[in-house]
Amino acid sequence: MTEDAPHDGELLVGDASERATFEKGAALVDMSGMLLLLCEGSPSAAFGPAVLAGPALNVGSCALEAVLLGDGFLASVPLAARTGDNELLIIDPTPRSDLLLSWLEFVSHIEQGGVRPYEGLTLKDESDSLVPFVLAGHEATATLADYVPEGQCLPEAGQVVNLDLDGRITTISMRPDLPGDTLYVLLVPPSHSRVIWRSLLSFPLVCPVGREILASRLQKRISILSLLDKTDRIRVESERLSAAGVLRTGSDFIGARGLRE
Repeated sequence: MTEDAPHDGELLVGDASERATFEKGAALVDMSGMLLLLCEGSPSAAFGPAVLAGPALNVGSCALEAVLLGDGFLASVPLAARTGDNELLIIDPTPRSDLLLSWLEFVSHIEQGGVRPYEGLTLKDESDSLVPFVLAGHEATATLADYVPEGQCLPEAGQVVNLDLDGRITTISMRPDLPGDTLYVLLVPPSHSRVIWRSLLSFPLVCPVGREILASRLQKRISILSLLDKTDRIRVESERLSAAGVLRTGSDFIGARGLRE
């Protein structure tokens, strides 16, 4: 957590002005401590489509993705980004992140007929290596555009790119394609996190907001996200997952058979 960031769930703007923060300005949220799982190695190209049941990811793309257990029950709905040919980043801020991590580690070591299909894949929690901020709201794009050097382009909806914030701080920046507010996830090197936090807050229309407020706002737009607040076993109908945009057609992912039985 950055020194000047709000504590988890702390509301720094009143209930009335919170809506205005998103609709007329930009909300800045410190998401420190959430799962940032980096999957590295050539097997990641096959591992990703197997464990992620949502939209297929090309290099440079990101999306919310359902992850199903073998029996079709829902593990979680993380944000996934294909950051390279042999890199996949999986982000989960919910209480289900421990379950998700355990499941992905289990799958990565699966052995079939004496063969480990994902041998050589490494899973590394980068939570201590990157500080995640979310910038969301009507003015999020304009704010971020003023903060990057000329010649660099902000990510379009569904994209992940590297941006040099303040012209010198390389930051993984993604914009998931979500209904409602424009939302950017910024993964900042820890040594520069306080600088970025304070600098973004220097923009008049940017206000700090607690993560619970952001979560509540997203849950109103994508209702299945409200299911992730608990660690109970969850079974969600395929139709509901499809309607939320986190499940693709077909059965080429783990849990597909159990989901549709």
